[in-house]
Amino acid sequence: MIRQAPVNGARSLACGGVGLLAIVIAACGGAVTGGPATATPRSNEQTAALVAAARTELELTLSWAPGFLDSSSELRRQTEGFNKLYGLNLKVNFKPGLPMREATALAIQEYQRGMKAASDVVLGTETDISDLQKAGTLQFEPWSTWGTNINNPRFVAAGGVAVKVQTRIPGITYNPSKVTGAAIPRTLADLLKPQFKGRIATTANTALFERLAGSELWGAERTLGYARKFVGQISGFMNCGEEDRVANGEFDVFVYDCGSARVSQMKARGTLIGWSVPTDGAVLGYLYMGVPKNAAHPNAAKLWINYMLGREAQDAMYENGFADFHLIDGSRTFAEVDKATKSGVKFYELSVEGVLVDQVKGVKPIGPELQAMFREALAARK
Repeated sequence: MIRQAPVNGARSLACGGVGLLAIVIAACGGAVTGGPATATPRSNEQTAALVAAARTELELTLSWAPGFLDSSSELRRQTEGFNKLYGLNLKVNFKPGLPMREATALAIQEYQRGMKAASDVVLGTETDISDLQKAGTLQFEPWSTWGTNINNPRFVAAGGVAVKVQTRIPGITYNPSKVTGAAIPRTLADLLKPQFKGRIATTANTALFERLAGSELWGAERTLGYARKFVGQISGFMNCGEEDRVANGEFDVFVYDCGSARVSQMKARGTLIGWSVPTDGAVLGYLYMGVPKNAAHPNAAKLWINYMLGREAQDAMYENGFADFHLIDGSRTFAEVDKATKSGVKFYELSVEGVLVDQVKGVKPIGPELQAMFREALAARK
């Protein structure tokens, strides 16, 4: 039995958003998905046809941002399991790609220029998938009619352009040698306290702060008001994978960080590091996979995505990166989300649908304004 998300608070398809989103999706030829899990018949004929077509493709080409689902041992296990499941002998070629936002822009350019996609599967966040869908880059696929592992409509984004494969829990990474006890930040508001001035790092990509400005969370006015105070506290930018800069004492805090899984990876290496979820801005995000319309091996790509939602692939994902998709039975990330929810944390689910609803509502993106604000504040201190 698939467990429902232990998530409270606003939902991306709730409270009037469905009608607006239906207009967006209908224009793209898809249908709105949502609601509780329902039993959907699996089509053996469709799966068999995909397998037969994939066999003629001979290979599968994958490329996405470094640091995401790219462990060599993880990919090796998944390749072996994938071929075994479908009775295939495909060569799976993986090449590290560009950072996620740049990879999304490249995928759109390749499609618009009539080029073959650099990757048969795209990997991205809700913002990336929204941009790809808006550009018409992704195939709509009736996943629920044949996907043996895609048996919950909540797994599917925007009517079929992509599928959720991993849960992300962005939060606050901190140095536990410098930040202890009552001083540990439990909210974004805590980060405005004097003791954190000049001791905070954030990412140059302000995507998560921009999502706070969504119509179902803080809104633009509150987010910009917070950002104007927050920029006085930061002293540098960090990228995902650079969390050791907090552990080494260069910064006391990193927010929004790249997820609790990063901290778990560091702890497994013996690094002393701390993490908390900001209760006034708790967000639950996802990594999605989709198939470009210009993919060289689309049938193998669709089968790969279905395989990624199976327990075998999810176990490899968790064992290498300490994150899996919390809605799948047997998920270990589920326990983390469930614990936080039971302690009173109300997560806001970041979703492709939420981005699309805000676009239809005409919510003005504040990303460029936030990025300029952060850059100017740091430049002024040099």
